Amino acid sequence: MTRFGFLLYRIALLLFVLIFSQASWLKADDRLTVPRISADRLSQELGSPETAVIDVRKPRNWWRTGKKILSAVREDPSTVDQWAPKYSKNQTLIFY
Repeated sequence: MTRFGFLLYRIALLLFVLIFSQASWLKADDRLTVPRISADRLSQELGSPETAVIDVRKPRNWWRTGKKILSAVREDPSTVDQWAPKYSKNQTLIFY
């Protein structure tokens, strides 16, 4: 192995270690937590004009399942900037 090849090997190894070990540096406190809602609370919120239930599952998962909330609106998660303005800032948005 040439000196240049050895240098590239060491750099690649260092990058690999830095990239893939970074997740282990995070503590549970450092991760973003998402508020959860119970099924009972959701059933109370359904039908309220102040609440919008948005189904953001990937299309293939959405089509394959028979489990859907009837009043939920299907939105593509990759185009949030296009559909987000449809919802009022005063509404509670519930994503699933």
